Amino acid sequence: MSWTPPTLTTVRLLLACPPDVVQPVFLQDGQSAPARDLPGLPSNWRIHLDGCPIGIVGFIRWERNTGLGEIGFSLTRSFRGQGYMTEACRAVIAFGFSAMGLGVVEAKSLPNNLASVRVLARIGMTQVARVQGRLSSQGALVDLDIYQIRRPVSQEGTDDRTAPLLV
Repeated sequence: MSWTPPTLTTVRLLLACPPDVVQPVFLQDGQSAPARDLPGLPSNWRIHLDGCPIGIVGFIRWERNTGLGEIGFSLTRSFRGQGYMTEACRAVIAFGFSAMGLGVVEAKSLPNNLASVRVLARIGMTQVARVQGRLSSQGALVDLDIYQIRRPVSQEGTDDRTAPLLV
C-alpha cells in the first residue's frame, strides 16, 4: 500500500504531494507504515502559491533508528528571494519533528550556494561539518557543508510551536 504525506499549509503556501507520485513505504514488523500509524518517507511536497506550483521540498533521507532526517529543496528562479522556501522548509521540518519523531534535521549545500545557505540560516540550521561528496553517483567529489537543527524542547517535552498545520 502506498502512502501519501499530509498536505501542509503555511501563511502563504500549500505543500501537497503530487497525486501521481508513489511514495516509498517503510515496513516494520511486516506491516505497512500507514497500518502502524507511521509515516513513510514524505520525500516530495510540491510548493504551491495561489494554486501554482513553484518548487519542491521534502525529506531525501530518514534514519528512523537515529531520529535523523535530511531535507532537500528547489525553487523556481522567479520566486527566489521572497521567503517562500524558508516558509516551506519550516513547515516540513516541523512535520518531521512532530509526526516523524525526528530529533535532528540536516541539509547539505555547496559552500558557494549562497541562496541555500541563507535559507538554512533563516530556518535555524547551523553548519556542523564540511565533507567531500558527490552530487550524483557519477559526479566528481566536491565540498559539501552539512547543516543541522535539533528539535526544540520545552520543559514539558517537544515545543508545539513548531507543529505544522495539517489539512
